[in-house]
Amino acid sequence: MSALSDIIANTPAGGTAALPAGEYEGPVVINKPLTLRGSSATVWSKHGSVIEVSSQGVTLEGLRVEITEGALSEPAITAKFPVNIRDVEVLGTVSGFGAEDGECGIPRALQLGELSPSEENSFIMTVDISAPAKLVCTASGVRFEPQDIPAGRSSVRVFVSGSGSASLVYSEVLLVSQFRRRIYLSGRFSANAPAVKERLIYEAPQIARNAPLTAAAPAMAVNPEPADVISDVGAAPLSDEQLLELRKGQRVPAAGYLSGTVEVYLTGQRLGNADIDPYVFLLDENEKCRGEGDLVFFGNERSPDGAVRYYPDDGHISIDMAKLPPEVQRISVAYSVYSGDSVKNFSQVREPRVALFSQGKERVRFDIPGLTNEITIIAMEFYIYRGEWRISAVGAGYRDGLVKLCSRYGIQAST
Repeated sequence: MSALSDIIANTPAGGTAALPAGEYEGPVVINKPLTLRGSSATVWSKHGSVIEVSSQGVTLEGLRVEITEGALSEPAITAKFPVNIRDVEVLGTVSGFGAEDGECGIPRALQLGELSPSEENSFIMTVDISAPAKLVCTASGVRFEPQDIPAGRSSVRVFVSGSGSASLVYSEVLLVSQFRRRIYLSGRFSANAPAVKERLIYEAPQIARNAPLTAAAPAMAVNPEPADVISDVGAAPLSDEQLLELRKGQRVPAAGYLSGTVEVYLTGQRLGNADIDPYVFLLDENEKCRGEGDLVFFGNERSPDGAVRYYPDDGHISIDMAKLPPEVQRISVAYSVYSGDSVKNFSQVREPRVALFSQGKERVRFDIPGLTNEITIIAMEFYIYRGEWRISAVGAGYRDGLVKLCSRYGIQAST
């Protein structure tokens, strides 16, 4: 993937730099008029500013701009001239956008805990925002009062209703002003849990705000698409955008491509009679399995919570991330050749490919390059980063076979 600075340098003044889906490292300075347009593209930097605009005539569109290690009070975007903004999500602050400038006192995540599945549960959060905004959530059974929030400090009530049975709640909420900011909401409906009533779950810190010193950038009409918010309390609809083809090392947010149950297939042309089996490791924050049940394969076809399943008829894997317990932070999808003799390895598989299907359609594809005498490979990983699931195209192999990989993840396996 080309460096973002090179992409911008090679875009003529007045042109459009179109970024394919993926992650692009900043910081970067835009010093000529152009449109920087993303397709589920994330521009990130450890510290701000991630993007600095030092020219007139700049449009930012379809981007996520993130501070990854610094304080979220650091600017994700700094503008020295007015900037056209269309569908831009930020993690961090902005500077040079008038009323939008300054910190945004909202939670990154709302952990609701145990909920009653048969009665309405209610919570209170106090937010402090710099500009008027709207809370947008498409999850069934989740609502906010009010949805339209004025600038300044406000109390918002969160209401969550279940379907009457035990289940998990996972939803993404957008705070939409000229920019978008994301909040992750999770909890668990438990059969005997009492209804929660008016519990305070977040209180914003006191934020000192100064009058804006720069003119606000031209505000664009904001009309969030429902597909931009994933809810696993009933999977959100996905758009019919083109298939996402990943390259090795590429990482992308799962939102917009995957929703509900994900079906994972390995395809390719086998040149011999090698048997290839999938192995799915459910990993905690230390990248270890909590027990033997966290390895799903032909000898354990179902994880204890039913979130991951192996189907022996065709060898594919299904993953329902909404059913995973919060302790699971990463899912490693591996494949191993049964090595009955020394010549059986991935050199006998031509054009290996991992395909992800969601809502009955292939959404993501990864053609794994450069495999030779590897016996076991990590094909793909799903991991939680800052509260959201992401996809990583790994394609890394082990010549020593499955035992070494199991040991890495805390599983004892014999040769």
